[in-house]
Amino acid sequence: MLSPTELYPLTPLLKGILWVEVLVYLGIGVYEIIDDFRVKPQPWMTLSNTPNSYLMIKEKVGHKMHGGLCFLLGFIALNGLIEGAVTRFELELCFVSLALLMMAIWMTLMPGRLGITVLLTKPEFWLQILMFGYFLPLIQPWVVGLCIALNLWGILVNVVHTRRQVLVPFSYETLRRDAVEAGLAERELNTFDKLAGHKPQ
Repeated sequence: MLSPTELYPLTPLLKGILWVEVLVYLGIGVYEIIDDFRVKPQPWMTLSNTPNSYLMIKEKVGHKMHGGLCFLLGFIALNGLIEGAVTRFELELCFVSLALLMMAIWMTLMPGRLGITVLLTKPEFWLQILMFGYFLPLIQPWVVGLCIALNLWGILVNVVHTRRQVLVPFSYETLRRDAVEAGLAERELNTFDKLAGHKPQ
Protein backbone atom coordinates (compact mmCIF):
# COMPACT_ATOMS: atom_id res chain seq x y z
CA MET A 1 0.00 0.00 0.00
CA LEU A 2 1.22 3.50 -0.82
CA SER A 3 1.80 5.96 2.01
CA PRO A 4 -0.36 9.13 2.08
CA THR A 5 2.39 11.27 0.53
CA GLU A 6 4.05 8.72 -1.76
CA LEU A 7 3.88 9.22 -5.53
CA TYR A 8 3.28 6.23 -7.80
CA PRO A 9 4.90 6.70 -11.23
CA LEU A 10 2.60 5.93 -14.14
CA THR A 11 3.00 2.51 -15.69
CA PRO A 12 2.00 2.04 -19.36
CA LEU A 13 -1.22 0.31 -18.24
CA LEU A 14 -2.13 3.02 -15.75
CA LYS A 15 -1.32 5.71 -18.29
CA GLY A 16 -3.65 3.99 -20.78
CA ILE A 17 -6.44 3.82 -18.18
CA LEU A 18 -6.01 7.49 -17.35
CA TRP A 19 -6.16 8.44 -21.03
CA VAL A 20 -9.41 6.54 -21.43
CA GLU A 21 -10.81 8.32 -18.38
CA VAL A 22 -9.77 11.70 -19.76
CA LEU A 23 -11.20 11.11 -23.23
CA VAL A 24 -14.42 9.43 -22.10
CA TYR A 25 -15.33 10.88 -18.72
CA LEU A 26 -13.84 14.35 -18.94
CA GLY A 27 -15.44 14.65 -22.38
CA ILE A 28 -18.84 13.56 -21.07
CA GLY A 29 -18.46 15.75 -17.98
CA VAL A 30 -17.64 18.92 -19.92
CA TYR A 31 -20.45 18.30 -22.39
CA GLU A 32 -23.08 17.59 -19.74
CA ILE A 33 -22.04 20.64 -17.73
CA ILE A 34 -22.41 23.09 -20.64
CA ASP A 35 -25.22 21.51 -22.69
CA ASP A 36 -28.06 23.53 -21.09
CA PHE A 37 -29.06 25.45 -24.21
CA ARG A 38 -28.86 22.40 -26.49
CA VAL A 39 -30.95 19.90 -24.51
CA LYS A 40 -34.65 19.87 -25.32
CA PRO A 41 -37.46 18.54 -23.09
CA GLN A 42 -38.06 14.81 -23.52
CA PRO A 43 -41.56 13.69 -24.58
CA TRP A 44 -42.24 12.25 -21.11
CA MET A 45 -41.66 15.70 -19.58
CA THR A 46 -44.68 17.11 -21.40
CA LEU A 47 -47.94 17.15 -19.46
CA SER A 48 -51.06 19.01 -20.60
CA ASN A 49 -49.32 19.88 -23.90
CA THR A 50 -46.53 21.87 -22.22
CA PRO A 51 -43.16 20.84 -20.73
CA ASN A 52 -43.48 20.34 -16.98
CA SER A 53 -40.97 22.53 -15.13
CA TYR A 54 -40.73 20.19 -12.13
CA LEU A 55 -39.90 17.17 -14.29
CA MET A 56 -37.38 19.21 -16.28
CA ILE A 57 -35.61 20.40 -13.14
CA LYS A 58 -35.56 16.89 -11.64
CA GLU A 59 -34.03 15.56 -14.87
CA LYS A 60 -31.47 18.39 -14.93
CA VAL A 61 -30.32 17.62 -11.38
CA GLY A 62 -29.62 13.96 -12.25
CA HIS A 63 -28.01 14.97 -15.54
CA LYS A 64 -25.69 17.48 -13.88
CA MET A 65 -24.82 15.09 -11.05
CA HIS A 66 -23.76 12.50 -13.64
CA GLY A 67 -21.78 15.14 -15.52
CA GLY A 68 -20.13 16.30 -12.29
CA LEU A 69 -19.01 12.78 -11.33
CA CYS A 70 -17.66 12.14 -14.84
CA PHE A 71 -15.85 15.50 -14.81
CA LEU A 72 -14.26 14.72 -11.44
CA LEU A 73 -13.03 11.30 -12.62
CA GLY A 74 -11.65 12.80 -15.84
CA PHE A 75 -10.02 15.68 -13.95
CA ILE A 76 -8.20 13.31 -11.59
CA ALA A 77 -6.94 11.32 -14.59
CA LEU A 78 -5.81 14.46 -16.42
CA ASN A 79 -3.93 15.68 -13.36
CA GLY A 80 -2.17 12.32 -13.07
CA LEU A 81 -1.12 12.45 -16.72
CA ILE A 82 0.21 16.00 -16.34
CA GLU A 83 2.15 15.12 -13.19
CA GLY A 84 3.39 11.78 -14.51
CA ALA A 85 2.45 10.14 -11.20
CA VAL A 86 -0.51 9.70 -8.86
CA THR A 87 -0.97 9.72 -5.10
CA ARG A 88 -2.79 7.05 -3.13
CA PHE A 89 -5.73 9.42 -2.66
CA GLU A 90 -6.02 10.02 -6.41
CA LEU A 91 -6.02 6.27 -7.03
CA GLU A 92 -8.66 5.83 -4.34
CA LEU A 93 -10.82 8.52 -5.93
CA CYS A 94 -10.55 6.68 -9.25
CA PHE A 95 -11.60 3.43 -7.58
CA VAL A 96 -14.55 5.01 -5.76
CA SER A 97 -15.73 7.00 -8.81
CA LEU A 98 -15.77 3.86 -10.96
CA ALA A 99 -17.57 1.96 -8.21
CA LEU A 100 -20.25 4.67 -7.99
CA LEU A 101 -20.80 4.54 -11.75
CA MET A 102 -20.98 0.74 -11.66
CA MET A 103 -23.42 0.86 -8.75
CA ALA A 104 -25.84 2.87 -10.89
CA ILE A 105 -25.35 0.48 -13.83
CA TRP A 106 -26.08 -2.58 -11.67
CA MET A 107 -29.19 -0.90 -10.24
CA THR A 108 -30.61 -0.11 -13.68
CA LEU A 109 -29.34 -3.16 -15.57
CA MET A 110 -31.90 -3.95 -18.26
CA PRO A 111 -33.22 -7.43 -19.02
CA GLY A 112 -31.84 -9.99 -21.43
CA ARG A 113 -29.32 -9.41 -24.17
CA LEU A 114 -29.82 -5.65 -24.01
CA GLY A 115 -28.58 -5.51 -20.42
CA ILE A 116 -25.55 -7.68 -21.14
CA THR A 117 -24.67 -5.62 -24.23
CA VAL A 118 -24.94 -2.34 -22.34
CA LEU A 119 -22.86 -3.72 -19.46
CA LEU A 120 -20.08 -4.97 -21.73
CA THR A 121 -19.89 -1.68 -23.65
CA LYS A 122 -19.53 0.47 -20.52
CA PRO A 123 -15.89 1.60 -20.11
CA GLU A 124 -16.25 1.68 -16.32
CA PHE A 125 -16.97 -2.07 -16.28
CA TRP A 126 -13.62 -2.90 -17.88
CA LEU A 127 -11.69 -0.10 -16.15
CA GLN A 128 -12.86 -1.29 -12.74
CA ILE A 129 -11.71 -4.84 -13.55
CA LEU A 130 -8.28 -3.54 -14.59
CA MET A 131 -7.97 -1.33 -11.51
CA PHE A 132 -8.91 -4.21 -9.21
CA GLY A 133 -6.63 -6.61 -11.05
CA TYR A 134 -3.48 -4.48 -11.10
CA PHE A 135 -3.65 -1.62 -8.58
CA LEU A 136 -5.62 -2.99 -5.62
CA PRO A 137 -2.55 -3.41 -3.34
CA LEU A 138 -1.81 0.33 -3.62
CA ILE A 139 -4.93 1.57 -1.81
CA GLN A 140 -6.32 1.23 1.72
CA PRO A 141 -8.26 -1.95 2.56
CA TRP A 142 -11.32 0.01 3.77
CA VAL A 143 -11.53 1.75 0.39
CA VAL A 144 -11.43 -1.66 -1.31
CA GLY A 145 -14.28 -2.74 0.97
CA LEU A 146 -16.25 0.41 0.13
CA CYS A 147 -15.91 -0.21 -3.62
CA ILE A 148 -17.02 -3.81 -3.25
CA ALA A 149 -19.95 -2.73 -1.06
CA LEU A 150 -21.08 -0.14 -3.64
CA ASN A 151 -21.08 -2.77 -6.39
CA LEU A 152 -22.94 -5.28 -4.20
CA TRP A 153 -25.50 -2.65 -3.20
CA GLY A 154 -26.21 -1.95 -6.87
CA ILE A 155 -26.72 -5.66 -7.56
CA LEU A 156 -28.93 -6.05 -4.48
CA VAL A 157 -31.13 -3.11 -5.50
CA ASN A 158 -31.49 -4.59 -9.00
CA VAL A 159 -32.55 -8.00 -7.68
CA VAL A 160 -34.80 -6.86 -4.83
CA HIS A 161 -36.21 -3.57 -6.14
CA THR A 162 -35.74 -3.05 -9.89
CA ARG A 163 -36.90 -6.54 -10.87
CA ARG A 164 -39.77 -6.68 -8.38
CA GLN A 165 -41.09 -3.12 -8.24
CA VAL A 166 -39.76 -1.03 -11.13
CA LEU A 167 -39.68 -3.28 -14.20
CA VAL A 168 -42.39 -5.91 -13.72
CA PRO A 169 -42.38 -8.40 -15.31
CA PHE A 170 -38.63 -8.12 -15.82
CA SER A 171 -38.50 -8.50 -19.60
CA TYR A 172 -37.49 -6.49 -22.65
CA GLU A 173 -41.12 -6.43 -23.78
CA THR A 174 -42.10 -4.57 -20.59
CA LEU A 175 -39.25 -2.10 -21.01
CA ARG A 176 -40.08 -1.54 -24.68
CA ARG A 177 -43.76 -0.99 -23.96
CA ASP A 178 -42.96 1.60 -21.30
CA ALA A 179 -40.37 3.29 -23.54
CA VAL A 180 -42.95 3.64 -26.33
CA GLU A 181 -45.50 5.01 -23.87
CA ALA A 182 -42.95 7.54 -22.60
CA GLY A 183 -42.36 8.76 -26.18
CA LEU A 184 -38.89 7.35 -26.86
CA ALA A 185 -37.73 8.49 -30.30
CA GLU A 186 -38.06 5.92 -33.11
CA ARG A 187 -34.33 5.97 -33.79
CA GLU A 188 -33.46 5.15 -30.18
CA LEU A 189 -36.17 2.50 -30.03
CA ASN A 190 -34.75 0.82 -33.15
CA THR A 191 -31.28 0.83 -31.56
CA PHE A 192 -32.70 -0.80 -28.42
CA ASP A 193 -34.45 -3.43 -30.56
CA LYS A 194 -31.24 -4.29 -32.40
CA LEU A 195 -29.21 -4.57 -29.19
CA ALA A 196 -31.90 -6.72 -27.59
CA GLY A 197 -32.34 -8.93 -30.69
CA HIS A 198 -36.01 -7.94 -30.74
CA LYS A 199 -37.99 -8.11 -33.97
CA PRO A 200 -41.14 -5.97 -33.81
CA GLN A 201 -44.27 -7.76 -34.99
